Amino acid sequence: MPLYLLMILPFTLRYLKKKSLKALNLLRVVGHTDWGADRATLLKLYRTLVRSKLDYGSVIYGSAKKHVLRALDPIHHQGLRIVLGAFRTTPIKSLYAEAGEPSLEHRRIKLASNYVLKLKSLPRNPCHEIVFEAPLSDFSAVTKSEPNLVANTFEHFKNANISLNIIDNLHVQCPPPWEEHNITVDISLTKQNKENTSEVAYQKEFFRIKEKFSNHYSVFTDGSKLEDKVAAAAYFPEHPDRSKATRLRDGASVFSAELEGIALALTEIKKLTKYHKHFVIYSDSLSALQAIQSKNFKVIDIRRLYNLIRKFPPYVHISFVWIPAHVGIQGNENVDKLAKAALNGTSTSGKLICYSDLKPKNKHLD
Repeated sequence: MPLYLLMILPFTLRYLKKKSLKALNLLRVVGHTDWGADRATLLKLYRTLVRSKLDYGSVIYGSAKKHVLRALDPIHHQGLRIVLGAFRTTPIKSLYAEAGEPSLEHRRIKLASNYVLKLKSLPRNPCHEIVFEAPLSDFSAVTKSEPNLVANTFEHFKNANISLNIIDNLHVQCPPPWEEHNITVDISLTKQNKENTSEVAYQKEFFRIKEKFSNHYSVFTDGSKLEDKVAAAAYFPEHPDRSKATRLRDGASVFSAELEGIALALTEIKKLTKYHKHFVIYSDSLSALQAIQSKNFKVIDIRRLYNLIRKFPPYVHISFVWIPAHVGIQGNENVDKLAKAALNGTSTSGKLICYSDLKPKNKHLD
């Protein structure tokens, strides 16, 4: 770490401590024992008013010496005591357990790990070269102290068996608005309460929707996950031989698998555009269809799907329809079996995964 940072950080942390203590005073007022807020509300306030201040910039100041960082711990503990109404003599580990809060040290490691995961997916970011291409010795302080926080995250990834080489690049172009294709998303079946709706009723509703899309070529998609194994599939009821299934890299999310299933369908549909103009894709993933409907281009796979669709001939129309899972809809049952069978495949698609899919592996730090 540069020497000037070693000189500045102690002053910065003193200011941070002073600012956080002021926020604690507000928490004391709201947490009055007679008429104050309940524990859940106080915890939200603590995380918003106090912890957010301690989090901000922690990737940088987390490289300060341990005795300097320890000065922030009493603020964290004091805030948790106010939230819980705990005595001063309550053991610190009990505070963490009762509040469901990690120590500041673990919190800093988690935030730094999430930062490094995202940075890995942004090769054009100026910090990317510094973090991933500079030798680890460059991260050590000029003194004989431990490596800084970012360097320590690499050790954390190694211990958690997280490979950074499988993270996808986020720099995928968003399709321009003037090249947007004609698509529709139908999630009308979500109006039915699944707990109060029988399988037969769902099947009747599905046949009603199917009648609406009677002139469309139908495809069913699904994603499946078992432990770390993840797979996706697309089933073509009119031409089962066109059905596709693939196993994704271990650690990918179900959301990514559902989008991959839709991508498999679109890739195959492109070959059929010479013979059909209207296609309908049935999926049981509401989150995937809502992301498509809202054009959530923050999700890299949504960008890829729209880039696939924009290559279709202008006369082609794609419809997406949400259907409930495991209610006896034949196409959905078939694609579910196809995806589950792919879980046992030995080879993966080789497709890189989004950095956010690896974030849950940092949850043990909470």
